[in-house]
Amino acid sequence: MMLISLKNIKKYPLFMITFFLLAGVLVLYLLKTDTEFSDMENRYLTVRPALTAAGIEDHTFMEEFETYTEEQIPFRNVLIKAKAAMERMILKEENNGIALGREGYLFEKVLNVDDQLYENEAYIEKFVGDTDRNISVAIAPNSYEILKQLTPVGFPNIDQGAELVEFNSRLLEYENCTVIDLQKALAGKEDEQVYYRTDHHWTTDGAYYAYQAYCNMTENTSVDITSLTAEQIPDFFGTFYAKYKGFGVKPDVITYYDIPIESLTLSSGDEREQLYDLSKKEVYDKYAVFLYGNDGLCEIRSANAGNGKSLVIFKDSYANCLIPFLTYNYDTITIVDLRYYGDSVEKLLGENNTADILFLYNFSFLNEDRHFYRLTS
Repeated sequence: MMLISLKNIKKYPLFMITFFLLAGVLVLYLLKTDTEFSDMENRYLTVRPALTAAGIEDHTFMEEFETYTEEQIPFRNVLIKAKAAMERMILKEENNGIALGREGYLFEKVLNVDDQLYENEAYIEKFVGDTDRNISVAIAPNSYEILKQLTPVGFPNIDQGAELVEFNSRLLEYENCTVIDLQKALAGKEDEQVYYRTDHHWTTDGAYYAYQAYCNMTENTSVDITSLTAEQIPDFFGTFYAKYKGFGVKPDVITYYDIPIESLTLSSGDEREQLYDLSKKEVYDKYAVFLYGNDGLCEIRSANAGNGKSLVIFKDSYANCLIPFLTYNYDTITIVDLRYYGDSVEKLLGENNTADILFLYNFSFLNEDRHFYRLTS
């Protein structure tokens, strides 16, 4: 048998090398502990999804498992570094879908509207249509849509503006839905830094303009930002830089505001006395200073509103630097991140049956995320 095996190896060397390589990768997948957060990419990775009958029936298991195999591939960081080094060697201005624009801004290249976008929009529309509660929906455009004058010449990208106009127009057909036009709120702010140069998030200033737009559309009074004490975190390199790894990019500065609260309770039950995890000032993912990063469910009890009002907000990480301002408008804010929240949304809203409801996401997240189906649970 050994002789036969050796003959086969000599006869089909490429096949055998490929076979053993794939088998080795499979073994590493089985033995490797999932990496929850990638410091190099400055984002959370998909962990191994649970196998359920519902997940098989609605195909979400296979979709999540496909993403899992991509994001948990063994030696992922080594592969990322090697690719970035090769791109720099041939003097490319783009790496891993990130291109260097004017004034040191990095931009993500998004060429296609995913079918997932329309599925996610449908989940939100169904949610709005199935209730008579007042709901606000705010979808933030990404940096290249607002800062077009800073993108590289000929930089291709999908027309986020047109997609948002179409989605917003459909939502306006529901009497209980208030649409917050964040593209309009950020337009004309091109000379201000409303987005980070090195990261996919908007800055706290950009978030404040969105907060003002929300208040204007929902009869809330926005807090005057000049009355708040600003704090800064220097030397921030964000998610775009983590992918780009090129030259000509300066670090950003994160600004946050000293806003008191009564408490912030995490999904673990741990309680905090402030909005910010200041230990994150010393790590790569400095943006996680806001609200202790992304949690499936957390609750803020405000010290600033005193009006008895409450809010449930479904969000991605764009909302994390905006939510502190909302403590001046609501006594209680319940924050839901569907990526990490697996309990019943219907039950949660039943327990908060007088709360305002806000959906706040950025366009790229709406275009790609696969967890909006949990709105129907």
